[in-house]
Amino acid sequence: MERISHGDINMDQSYWQKTSSIQRCASIQDDMDTDIVIIGAGMAGVSLAYQLKDLPYRVIVVDKDQIASHTSGHTTAKLTVLHGKIYPLLKKHYNIHYAHLYFRSQEEALNTIKDIIRKEDIACDFQENDAYVYTDDPQYVSMIQELEYILKSFHVEVIKDSQHLASVGLKHQAVFHPLKYMYGLIDKCQKDGIVFYEKSMVESIERKKDGFILKVNHHKIRSRYVIHATRYPFIKKGIYFAKLFQTKENVDLRNKEGNQSLLCIDHTDSYRPVQDKGIYIDMASQEWYALDSVPLRGVPYIGEIKPGSQEYVIYGFQKWGMTLSQVAAKLIKDLILQQENPYKSLYSCQYFSLSFAKEYQKKIMNSYYKGFIYPRFHYKKVNQIQNGEGAIVRENGKLKAVYKDENGKCHVFSPYCPHLKCIIEFDQKDKIWLCPCHQSTYDAYGHLIDGPSLHSLKKKRNDII
Repeated sequence: MERISHGDINMDQSYWQKTSSIQRCASIQDDMDTDIVIIGAGMAGVSLAYQLKDLPYRVIVVDKDQIASHTSGHTTAKLTVLHGKIYPLLKKHYNIHYAHLYFRSQEEALNTIKDIIRKEDIACDFQENDAYVYTDDPQYVSMIQELEYILKSFHVEVIKDSQHLASVGLKHQAVFHPLKYMYGLIDKCQKDGIVFYEKSMVESIERKKDGFILKVNHHKIRSRYVIHATRYPFIKKGIYFAKLFQTKENVDLRNKEGNQSLLCIDHTDSYRPVQDKGIYIDMASQEWYALDSVPLRGVPYIGEIKPGSQEYVIYGFQKWGMTLSQVAAKLIKDLILQQENPYKSLYSCQYFSLSFAKEYQKKIMNSYYKGFIYPRFHYKKVNQIQNGEGAIVRENGKLKAVYKDENGKCHVFSPYCPHLKCIIEFDQKDKIWLCPCHQSTYDAYGHLIDGPSLHSLKKKRNDII
């Protein structure tokens, strides 16, 4: 397996990253004025930039790392309206109208992406295929049956896969190479004057009468509008970090097993074809990993933080960011232009569902237990840590995070995530520190990989023998 090396630490490189020419951009080096700042150059931020490129606005896109270096570069890249069990859940916790709105928005987004690929002649390995949701567990058969009933009520033709106990599928779904697609969009945006900046971290945002002042790389960016298109909120406005939780999924590239895309409704098992191989998500996968944010209300937050604020957010794609990014791009564009959009109420930031949140209650409680309670009573001694391992230890009554490198040298950090002071844990498979509460990630040496945290782990004096 090919990996990007950081000292003796490996950061996962996906198939998409290994099979595309990475586009590099400059970083912010000076103060500037603009009309719109998009924070985040993943699929959502790039799709939005494309939607805005023909408007009479100065637009810049900033990313704290390299373009598409996180979730968008580690996705399985399925283009489908079949999003697991979302439709039965939307019907259960809201109503069939909301479920239908969600379906229509995904269908429209899928067709828009197809149209963009044709219009812009983007070579991104696009291929239509059949997609299925299935189960081989009798207790989930009824949910598949309900999903089938709901889809038929939307007047779409469903198909079956006889290899499984129960299944429901749709034709004319698709797969593509997400980075080749994104780089194609970026190229079109740049030709129309949109500027992309990487290695440009937003440190603060200050609201002014006529807009915003963003501090980026210690420089001031003045803008009328701000759009947060990060996977997870780094700002604490709207307490969105408490309305989402994150999941980590491991992905493998293996031998091909058919041209259909498959998702098991009762497990995380997932498959999609790619060239002569297949991309899998399951418990045994280990080639690369992806972090996804899941909205506790079931539906992403796409819209203004507060009406009239001119500050917008795009959060919570729940593993389905390929189509949802396009939904978000069109919706934010319409909001800026003050145009009607049929999906505004569905994705509005102004509501929450305690009923839906209960679907994730066990997972949420477990993450906070792991972040605040478990490590206070379960920790290791330094001599129990092997070379190449990390662990939480207690020394002189204080908890410390310790990574022992391949040479046996200990690297010591504060065990508390800078975001909200949850206690981190070490992921041995991927050799990263991970916050179990909100999934901030750090390499083994404490350097920030991904937020919501904005800071690396605080180094401690190495007095450990």
